[in-house]
Amino acid sequence: MIFCKRRSCPARQVTEFNMQLSGLKWKVKNFTGGEIYVSLGAYDEVNNVRIAPGAYDILIDRDPQTATRRTSRLIQVYAEAEGEVEVMYA
Repeated sequence: MIFCKRRSCPARQVTEFNMQLSGLKWKVKNFTGGEIYVSLGAYDEVNNVRIAPGAYDILIDRDPQTATRRTSRLIQVYAEAEGEVEVMYA
């Protein structure tokens, strides 16, 4: 079963994706016209992943301080330009 959410993200704001189940690996696709910055869990301006427009990345949920694995249901995305972002279990 695939769990997926596709949401419109306003420019220069953080959009929250609260998924149905927690997971270790996430696939995030950027359909906006600019870069997006993704944090697993609460948005962190220092520890995030940049994804170019029209690209995707697979993120593994780890604590940035200890590198231990976590499972999260919350993914937060900061978009430079308005557009859609898709988050799914990987």
